[in-house]
Amino acid sequence: MSKMTRRKFASTAAATGAAVAAGSAAASAASSRFAAPAVIRAQDAPVEVVFYNIWGTPPGGEEPETKHPVDQVIDAFNEQSTDVKVLGQNPAGGYFEVLQKAQADLAAGNPPALVITPWSNIFYAYEGLGAVPLEEVAGDEFDATFGNLKEQVLPLVQVDGHTIGLPYAFSCPVIYYNNDIIGEAGVDPETMFSTWTSFLEQGPAVQEAVDGNPVIGFGTNLDWPAQSIIQSNDGFVLNDALEPVMNSPESIAAMQMIADFDSAGLYDRSTTSETRASFLAGSIPCWVGSIASLGGLRNNATFDLQTSTFPTFGDKARRMSSGGSFIGMYAREEEQQQAAWEFLKFALSEEGYALWMQTGYLNASTWDLPTLEGQEAAYTQLDEGLSRESAWPTGRGGELQIIWGEYVARIWANDISAEDGCNEAVEEVNAIIESQG
Repeated sequence: MSKMTRRKFASTAAATGAAVAAGSAAASAASSRFAAPAVIRAQDAPVEVVFYNIWGTPPGGEEPETKHPVDQVIDAFNEQSTDVKVLGQNPAGGYFEVLQKAQADLAAGNPPALVITPWSNIFYAYEGLGAVPLEEVAGDEFDATFGNLKEQVLPLVQVDGHTIGLPYAFSCPVIYYNNDIIGEAGVDPETMFSTWTSFLEQGPAVQEAVDGNPVIGFGTNLDWPAQSIIQSNDGFVLNDALEPVMNSPESIAAMQMIADFDSAGLYDRSTTSETRASFLAGSIPCWVGSIASLGGLRNNATFDLQTSTFPTFGDKARRMSSGGSFIGMYAREEEQQQAAWEFLKFALSEEGYALWMQTGYLNASTWDLPTLEGQEAAYTQLDEGLSRESAWPTGRGGELQIIWGEYVARIWANDISAEDGCNEAVEEVNAIIESQG
């Protein structure tokens, strides 16, 4: 997997954004809002729509014995559909790589019909890439279809009153822990994970049980759990005007907390893949990851795997961020849009959504579907209320997210003080936002 750097994302976004903007301008000048058909098909053949996602088998990859739930949903739809065929494709890589591929295809005039799009890029998806408001495609079917979503979920995918996608990979971060190690240390996990202060105080006892290794590692892009930690101390990363405000006293203090874990030798600075491997090997007892990682961890863990909600800051309310992605529609041709809508309806049906729920993601629908053992912590946080993952503004939103993530890593590793890091992040992010007019 190629690493998505700030420079690489910025240059790609700038180039493709300009091309997409030019194409959008040309399309708006036409008598119809739809561009020329991107796909030529034989008469009476089903309409083929491409769905870019991050879960299917990438090119050259070995097909697993059991298909990923996203491929199971696609297969189930194709089996019952005679007019539409969905082609699931994983261009290889994570969210940024898939979005980069979609950008290039849009610029070339051959957009994929559907693309799994990170929550954090919702404004860029709408304003920069022209994600199609689903109300315009669904018409009278919109209310009945999206009425199958939980009430608190729909606003997460709306911009200026338009629904930009189907909430799909819906998650939040939790703490996974090795209960065997915690028990050996003689520590009560409920007490230890109650507040960040109690976690820090009892961490050394747990550290002794792992021969002095760090106690906690993070298995996601660091800006995501940082948002939840900051919000739980009454701070914010972005305000309602999408201005960076991560340099408030509350935000700085929240960031300092994880830096204090590092100072105490409790924080594992390793990469996300390295911390996951260490956690499964029993080298570190706690690991922060998406609840969507639950299924994979259960399949690989040889110990008593448990989950916990995030600690709080004293008596302050826990305010967690949602995460994951939505299925955005980028088709420009009406036939493609209507065909893609047929798949979205199936994906949100009880049959389609039940297949998807095998992943371990949170149930964003109103369907009464079984939960996985260990999801209780995530549903507690959902019931408390989840905010949308920071949606970075302007066509350089992806770059802004990377910039903040780099500062988070430096602050938590004590490479820069929390105060200086947060202040410098605000300055750098503001400079880019202002340069975009």
